[in-house]
Amino acid sequence: MIDHPTFDASVFDLLQAELGVEDTIEVLKTFLADTGRKIDICAAGALDPALLIREVHAIKSSAATFGFMELSSQARTIERNAAGTNAEEIRDSIAALRDIFGRTSSFAQSVLLTREVETA
Repeated sequence: MIDHPTFDASVFDLLQAELGVEDTIEVLKTFLADTGRKIDICAAGALDPALLIREVHAIKSSAATFGFMELSSQARTIERNAAGTNAEEIRDSIAALRDIFGRTSSFAQSVLLTREVETA
């Protein structure tokens, strides 16, 4: 089992059992590409609470599906606070989301995708 403080391997293993190795790889690659774009959209539209909520909701749900719990948690926090937070706090929260995603993406690419390619 893979041990990483921001990753729940049991969730990922369940997804892989449901989808199979190859489909999990493809969905994970899509998630990584889409999430980077969603974070860019959040940063560009940070002062539009409806846009921000929509994008971080998608990140929150997708991240949880893969077991990326820290990423999901940060997106949930932004989603919950988007309407009542000032612009500086929103920018800081999005910067934290981007940082967490960077670490999550590096982990996924170096550990999960490599591991899955080897077992496929």
